[in-house]
Amino acid sequence: MNQASGMNVLTIDTSDRSVVGVVRRDQSGLTELAREISADARHHAETLTPMVQRLLEASDVTRPDMVIVGTGPGAFTGLRAGLMTGRALSRGWNIPIYGVSSLESLAAATGDGEVLAVIDARRREVFTLRARVSGDDVEVLAGPTIAAPSALEPAPTVAVQREWQELPGAVVVQCEPVAMARVALAYLDRGEEAKLGVEPQYLRRPDIHGGVPQPHGR
Repeated sequence: MNQASGMNVLTIDTSDRSVVGVVRRDQSGLTELAREISADARHHAETLTPMVQRLLEASDVTRPDMVIVGTGPGAFTGLRAGLMTGRALSRGWNIPIYGVSSLESLAAATGDGEVLAVIDARRREVFTLRARVSGDDVEVLAGPTIAAPSALEPAPTVAVQREWQELPGAVVVQCEPVAMARVALAYLDRGEEAKLGVEPQYLRRPDIHGGVPQPHGR
């Protein structure tokens, strides 16, 4: 991928609260130009487009070169809002869209080493993935899966989006725009674009279907 002239990346993640960012990649690496996090984990559909508009204006970017969206796992409604927004922007701007695991992005945001990334799945459960982070590479060791916090095996670093009493000492991070871009661009640079699909990871059916666990894949 040619970095000589640089490129601008829009990132959107709605696995918990909406996290939207603009990242620039050039010869010096990745730089966050702007970021905004919503106040809560609701109203994704109403807040995402205004957030994108504000961040592009703040970054002096008219049209990004690609969109990267978090594919979860997460709540059905939130993920759907983020992915639909990303797809609409991709079509409107005629630019590529890539999906990255929100759990991998959480792991990448913590730095190098073995990480247990955790997202609130509600119903006293969590979505989780164990990974080894080395530079721009995130090697998935286990997951994603869904479990009770008490069933999680310890790891050198536990990354969460919100503080959990059941997980004392966990590092609180979000799906950082730079981390999302690092994960996606590393896959692209390795020629593994097929791993960047934009299908959501729900891991279980929406509440209207009774919350029955369903198979998942990567």
